[in-house]
Amino acid sequence: MTDKYLAFNQDRWDRVSAKKGNPFTIPISHEDLMAKKDKPIEVSLTIGQTVPTRWFDLAKGNKLLGLACGGGQQGPIFATKGYETTIMDYSQAQLASDRMVAEREGLRIHTVLADMTQRFPFKDATFDIIFCPVSNAYIEDLDNMWQESYRVLKRGGLLMVGYMNPWIYMYDADVVWDQPDEELLLKYSLPYNSRILEKEGAITINPQYGYEFSHTLQTQIGGQLKAGFAMIDFYESKDARNRLSKFGSDYLANLCVKW
Repeated sequence: MTDKYLAFNQDRWDRVSAKKGNPFTIPISHEDLMAKKDKPIEVSLTIGQTVPTRWFDLAKGNKLLGLACGGGQQGPIFATKGYETTIMDYSQAQLASDRMVAEREGLRIHTVLADMTQRFPFKDATFDIIFCPVSNAYIEDLDNMWQESYRVLKRGGLLMVGYMNPWIYMYDADVVWDQPDEELLLKYSLPYNSRILEKEGAITINPQYGYEFSHTLQTQIGGQLKAGFAMIDFYESKDARNRLSKFGSDYLANLCVKW
């Protein structure tokens, strides 16, 4: 069953988050949060660049959904900036970090355990902003994500989303990250689908990383447009730690509006 990979990835994030074994599972410290409190908002959809502050200036209200955005990092920043913040994530451990920081800092953050491949547990036209850092590499089909994002946004609402540049999945990640002296060779065709590759016996899923999926730009960008959004801004960024970034940007991010 295709939903088996979702349970696997959920367990992976719960385990990694509980151990704080990933940069995206380490809650923001009190000192760092206070340092950001009185400065222009500084949050990230991708590695290598923060989101332009002008994106937030376009918002018509302050009701914000952090989609697949748990971990106690960005939610507290939004809350200190006056956003009515809801964090939806599929990992209870990641959401626990948001609740911990909120209690520590006296903030109000509403946390919701839910799967973004299913109907979102919110009424139509609830939010002014959806903020979704790189996360849809962990789900196979994006249609529901885009359609539900459109549904729960108010008219004029903003969708801010970051995602992987699909070309990086043509290379063996183990060679890219762990074998710096090995030659980089094309290995996988796109779109990369670890569930199918595992089924074919071509790869073994590492429990530390889980199942990942590349998505075509037609599925990423075209999917947002098909759902009804209009794209109004876009940028690329690079993770300097990734040796592929010497050849091109490994992250993409865009801003869409629901007209």
